[in-house]
Amino acid sequence: NEMPVTDTSKKVKSVIKRRQSEGKWICSVPFGYVLTNSKSMNFDVDESSAEIIRKIFDLYNDGWGYKKIANYLTDLHIPTPRMCEKMRKEANGEEYKVKVRPEWSIITVSEILCNDFYIGTLRQGKYRRKKINGSNIKTDENDHIVFENNHKSIIDYKTFALTQEQLKMRTTSNYRGIKKYDNVYSGFLFCGDCGSPM
Repeated sequence: NEMPVTDTSKKVKSVIKRRQSEGKWICSVPFGYVLTNSKSMNFDVDESSAEIIRKIFDLYNDGWGYKKIANYLTDLHIPTPRMCEKMRKEANGEEYKVKVRPEWSIITVSEILCNDFYIGTLRQGKYRRKKINGSNIKTDENDHIVFENNHKSIIDYKTFALTQEQLKMRTTSNYRGIKKYDNVYSGFLFCGDCGSPM
């Protein structure tokens, strides 16, 4: 009984791998883009969402953190990616059963900032599945199938490169955003009673 299932799994994997190597997009597009033809998997920039993407990159490059950006977008009542998808499907008369939240999450912001899809790069094969019902495993970057200048970009390369530098710097240092009152003794003086930094 398991043999036909395993055989079908291998065939599906083979078809997906072939499509990926040909540069064909095979799943839903990231926030900022919209599918124009679901059969041929053609997509285009959604300008209203693209403006939000650009704002996120600008705020991060200005020294804002994930949480501050997420709170800022939530306070302005800017719809989240899921909310945009729900509104789009309901406008087309389709039913949308996935639960949506109006609050922006830190993960959503961080994933947007790391995604090179926004500079027109199509990156396929980022994950693989060991077993049929197993979880996805990240593949090595050298094994990715990459097509540069594949589609219309939302973010220019210079802005994206600056963001990636910032991301690297902030994870390897004790960066805590823009200081309100800069002081050379910050991080060196501690309270003798409670041990809090002064």
